[in-house]
Amino acid sequence: MRVLLLILIIIVIIVSFALVFGVALGVGWILTLFLPFSLFEATLLGMIAAMIIWTIWRNILRSADTFDFYEEEEEETEPDLDEIPISRFCGTDADRTWENWFRYLIANTIYEDLLDSPGWIGQMNEEYLQELSIRLTDAAIATLKRKSPRAKRVRVTKEMLKHEITKMGQQPYDDDILDTAVSAINAELISSQEELREVIREKSWDEPADMF
Repeated sequence: MRVLLLILIIIVIIVSFALVFGVALGVGWILTLFLPFSLFEATLLGMIAAMIIWTIWRNILRSADTFDFYEEEEEETEPDLDEIPISRFCGTDADRTWENWFRYLIANTIYEDLLDSPGWIGQMNEEYLQELSIRLTDAAIATLKRKSPRAKRVRVTKEMLKHEITKMGQQPYDDDILDTAVSAINAELISSQEELREVIREKSWDEPADMF
């Protein structure tokens, strides 16, 4: 198999050389009809001209490919659905509160877990999943704001979320969605435990947060 491949490569090289030399020879013969060159000189001139033209066109095509590549990169970076932007939670400086900071953290944690969920949940529209994550977060925050400062565990359960969602006038979501959301919320609460307990203790949900 390798011998056949080697023979094929040699044949391609010979044919390519013959083709290039034949074109250069033809151009050289035409030049001898109009210019005082020998056939050898005209052929050599034709080969040099062909190499220059080939180099110019190669650079032009490479420049065009590079330009298209950067255009595609710019177009691809416009729709960023990998994260819910912080502007969704605080449009003004007055909105940069602890409540909106935790809404931003929790919503993105839920969103990331929903995106990575197997089956039908992970295949849902990304924009819808963002809105869903924000609604689930608002239900979680409403639960957390009623937590006692003396509570031993700061966490959210599926029943708590269902209660808040119903209280908000919405239909309870599928159990698979709620299970994913509860797991994501509690994971984020563990990582933000220190700041969260301080906010609950001081009831500083509406105060400016230094995390922005």
